[in-house]
Amino acid sequence: MKLTFCVVLVLCINLSVNAQQGRNFSMWFQNPMQFNPAAVGTNDNDMQLFTNFRYQYFTVTDKPFQTISGSVEGKLFRSNRRNGYFGIGGSFMNDMSGDGRYSVTQVNIPIAYHLFINENNFVSLGVQPGLYQRSISPGNLTWDNQWTGYEFNSAIQGEGLANASSSNFDVNAGLFYTYKENFTRKIYGGFSVQHITQPELDFNIEDGLYRRFNIQLGGTYKFDLSKFGISPQVLVMMQGPNQNIVYGSNFDFYLQEPSFRTDFFRPTVFSFGLYHRYGDAIIANFSYRFQGLTIAASYDSNINRMLPASGSVGGFEVALKYDIILNRKGKFIH
Repeated sequence: MKLTFCVVLVLCINLSVNAQQGRNFSMWFQNPMQFNPAAVGTNDNDMQLFTNFRYQYFTVTDKPFQTISGSVEGKLFRSNRRNGYFGIGGSFMNDMSGDGRYSVTQVNIPIAYHLFINENNFVSLGVQPGLYQRSISPGNLTWDNQWTGYEFNSAIQGEGLANASSSNFDVNAGLFYTYKENFTRKIYGGFSVQHITQPELDFNIEDGLYRRFNIQLGGTYKFDLSKFGISPQVLVMMQGPNQNIVYGSNFDFYLQEPSFRTDFFRPTVFSFGLYHRYGDAIIANFSYRFQGLTIAASYDSNINRMLPASGSVGGFEVALKYDIILNRKGKFIH
């Protein structure tokens, strides 16, 4: 029990001080808006609903790390007569870890404007105001002075925390570029900055979050006269002294192809992917997309310093996404 507590405490300190507990989803490409507000409204259809859940290090502690997110996004003032449109949405993320149930909650409202350069290329600029809230449950922690030599005695007053919760205003911003030849051939690239206001952590120390810089690159390419395609993806995150690099590709099998004149007929696709989180994990994922609904899951196998404790069991993640067509007028490709 004491060993488990020490491991979890070290993990929490490492996340909150060094990595500052950033979200670490393995299927970020299913919803680029999670890391870049300029990507809101870049989906193929009028609206998109998304949620995912991550469960990590459950072989190390009785209190595994859990992250859940949800979002909705849509398009405003989109028309064939305009050379741009607005994307707007709302997102929620909660991350909880360790015996102290250290929790980070973020609520954001991304807004972006998408400008068409021509019929295949457009660029986007987005901003995302929101709330960044942190809390911890001191009652779930044990302290050195509570150790009796046999067990921890919770009846003995622990050290406690001066401030167990804090909330701050936060702002993110980003740029996003998309090239789209058709529904099965497109590429994108994005750059964003999160925590521009560097919200204060405000527990027992006065310290602010480092700004996080994100670079996203990816695309989808279906080969001619084939039911096979690839979707390579890269994500680079830099925050203070820390960095996180994930790269790899999905391999797509089109069981039913989309219409190339309208998007009324949406494809059925099975996809399998392999990724490497540099110095940390090997990731495998699969997804199935049909009638606008995407069901996806991934598994992380650790190769980092946690390997002896985790037994290479890192994290499981599931995601659901649903694209909605609200107005079927003007959906033809010219």
